[in-house]
Amino acid sequence: MSDAGKSIHVWFEASENDGGSEHRLVLENLPPSLGPDRQTVFWRAVGCPGLDLPPVVDSYVCGLALIASHTDRDLVVHGPMSRAGLFNLGQLVSIRHSLNPWRFGRQTEVKADSVVDLHRPGGSNNSAVCAVSGGLDSSFTLIRHALKLDGAASHAVSAAVMVHGFDAKLDQADRFALMKQRAEPIVKRAGVELLTVVTDIRKLDDACWPESAIPLTANALAMFSKQNAVGLVSAGAPYNVLRMGLSHPPIFDSLASNGWFTVFTDGGSFGRADKFEMLKAYPEVIDAIKVCWEGPDPSRNCGTCKKCVLTRLNMLTAGIDDARCFDTPLEESMIRRLRWRDVYEARDFFTLCWNEMRLRGTIGPMVDALRRRLAMTPPRRPNVGGLLRRLSGRRAG
Repeated sequence: MSDAGKSIHVWFEASENDGGSEHRLVLENLPPSLGPDRQTVFWRAVGCPGLDLPPVVDSYVCGLALIASHTDRDLVVHGPMSRAGLFNLGQLVSIRHSLNPWRFGRQTEVKADSVVDLHRPGGSNNSAVCAVSGGLDSSFTLIRHALKLDGAASHAVSAAVMVHGFDAKLDQADRFALMKQRAEPIVKRAGVELLTVVTDIRKLDDACWPESAIPLTANALAMFSKQNAVGLVSAGAPYNVLRMGLSHPPIFDSLASNGWFTVFTDGGSFGRADKFEMLKAYPEVIDAIKVCWEGPDPSRNCGTCKKCVLTRLNMLTAGIDDARCFDTPLEESMIRRLRWRDVYEARDFFTLCWNEMRLRGTIGPMVDALRRRLAMTPPRRPNVGGLLRRLSGRRAG
């Protein structure tokens, strides 16, 4: 089949939009599953005029390559790419295809109009821009580096960036406003500016999320790459939690880097209780943390879903009782009511909670309640069918 029939083509444009900068990706030859053959997606830095396209478009291509792989297409890039970025991108697509061939069915080939060996000029700004969501992981990363808690190894954070179009969909402006308002005390404590990037990329990407989360976040951060050589993203599950086929293991995130802009994943060696122990010195940050995604109100934590209960137990392990980010106290009944779809969800509580409790010798009625609940973990044997459905993007039954 001809190249035109098997490849998505992408061009890049930049303009000013409503007092901010907008970078557009014009795509042609999209498969029918994604809608019209020709579409435009945008990335808009609100209130930040004068942001030109980077000298290489690698960060804009990273997420597109996963979309191409998922839809059995190659990718033709009408713009310059760095040799380092092209190599990393090939590695990322190859690994995703190897781990999950039923979801990323093609080891996509990326072709660029030009490939350059690019390095930032000497004396350029080596500061970092940090992605934030208001959750535990990104709050930990932002505070740790902005306040230089890692000493000389800390990156100099110039700004925090929150993306409208990921967790809050584009038509959920009110929801995003509440999420941003909730995160503001965290960013204020870090002493940096909170910037907003708006995008509609998820209209093409739903089938690739969350594997595409870091490549797309790198795209948002790269809008500020002229002023910042580094993009900081936060690790979710630590390195000792095996999730090679799911989400975005920290070891893959660095593959979103290129010859112009380097992406670092922070916190992969820290458990959730470890992160809370560091944040205990900043109660205003803990009070603002938002972890819930199941509750009806985006401005608060419901307190009773699996993620909320896990977080409350992590706090208990770190010596934090009844944090103000939850409206009600933790009760044993919340632990008794926990339900897991399969053994893999239950193992998250072992690896992200129970193991940390045992290491610290945490005791008390909540610990006893969790022990009893984990003793009833179903099913006893791995639910292979459930795992395959989760890997392919469908919810287990």
